[in-house]
Amino acid sequence: MNKKPDELPNAELLSRAEVKHNEYKHQAAALPDIDSDAQRLVHELEVHQIELEMQNEELKQVRVELETALRQYTHLYEFAPVGYLNLSNDGTILKINLKGAKLLGGEQGDLIKRRFGSFLADQSLSAFNSFMRQVFTGQQNKQCEVMLKKNSDDSVWLHIEASRKPECKQGRICHTAIVDITARKETEEKLNYLSSHDMLTGLYNRTFFSAEMARLERGRSFPLSLAVADVDKLKKVNDQHGHPAGDALLKRVAEILTIAFRTEDVIARIGGDEFAVLLPHTDTDVAKALLSRVQQAIQENNSAHADELVSLSIGVSTANEPRLLSAVFKEADEHMYAEKESRKNAS
Repeated sequence: MNKKPDELPNAELLSRAEVKHNEYKHQAAALPDIDSDAQRLVHELEVHQIELEMQNEELKQVRVELETALRQYTHLYEFAPVGYLNLSNDGTILKINLKGAKLLGGEQGDLIKRRFGSFLADQSLSAFNSFMRQVFTGQQNKQCEVMLKKNSDDSVWLHIEASRKPECKQGRICHTAIVDITARKETEEKLNYLSSHDMLTGLYNRTFFSAEMARLERGRSFPLSLAVADVDKLKKVNDQHGHPAGDALLKRVAEILTIAFRTEDVIARIGGDEFAVLLPHTDTDVAKALLSRVQQAIQENNSAHADELVSLSIGVSTANEPRLLSAVFKEADEHMYAEKESRKNAS
């Protein structure tokens, strides 16, 4: 029964128990005469009992503190502004907080045991499945972006971050956080659109047109034709009726070109009154047919706007074999100016 001080589980607790025992000792009745070993044994038993009682009180206090901390954690988890989930390795939802349920559009109880992938748009399933494989084969946090199935005309995008739960048997569960990034994605799409499109007409801009010209030049789009169009008398319209009238005329030109050319053609406004069109897989005969469609679209548009007629000077050049499209553009531009000069001379 005799223990050395360094063998005790908690020397500080033992010291406190000794103090408490001494406080009790002067209140207790004197023991009968017994030998010193028995007295020492009684003393140790009394101190040990006090020590156990004090440990019990401390354990009760620790339990209260843990329960308080658990309530705080549960509150933070449930009402966090971020969606939190536990997912199994096959994407089954094992646990989800209120924000997560709101993002997925359901009640917490109804979402448990459902596959997270069932809430995703078809185009995001491949990315999500690849993401889950990486989560359960790696050690670091993984991230991806997915789109939810549409319940309306608006798309909802989520950023997902997850890490495998190492303490679980075979690591079959991952902690997952989801955040709504729809506003960010919309901003990115707007910026991307503005970087490649002309704000007035909605057609592609010169930067995008030049990039497409370089891409097609390296590809297998030959024969390829390129058309350049210039709006006749735009300056006169601006001078006589103001720039709003000129802008309206440019928008009509964009509408005409969009109607006349095909979906795969790259139509761009490359300058103030200048437009250009890339026509992949288009030989000379097809290019001429498309220019006839442009003239027909001009006539139909002018019939609805007799007060201000659209007139275009158009030049086209065709590359039957791969070659520099900058040279093809120059040829089409020269043909366009030749047509413009012939119109001036005819008038």
